[in-house]
Amino acid sequence: MIFREIGQKIQLAREESGLTQEDLAARLGCTQSALSNYELGKRRMYLSLLTKIAQVLGKPLDYFMESPVEEKGDGSAGLLNDAQLKEILVSAAALPQNERKLVLDFINWRRSRK
Repeated sequence: MIFREIGQKIQLAREESGLTQEDLAARLGCTQSALSNYELGKRRMYLSLLTKIAQVLGKPLDYFMESPVEEKGDGSAGLLNDAQLKEILVSAAALPQNERKLVLDFINWRRSRK
């Protein structure tokens, strides 16, 4: 996920909370301009700051870290909300490329047996 996407989620959560940039910046102990740069994705932030932002805005850290899932018209938009599918993806991502191909081949083989 790129910083701009995280920044957009920070801005959305801030606005949902009814806070201005100045309000949130004061609670975080940073300047309004620094917060603006975070929201625009122009400035990298540490996980500790994102954790504090999540606490102040009452959002789980995952809210800011998860990539948005685009609607593809094939029903896949909500797939990453399934904990088991997330676990499969995370596990597969940790495998070397050639082993990921084997996993995909196995899945396709299982699907063809229906």
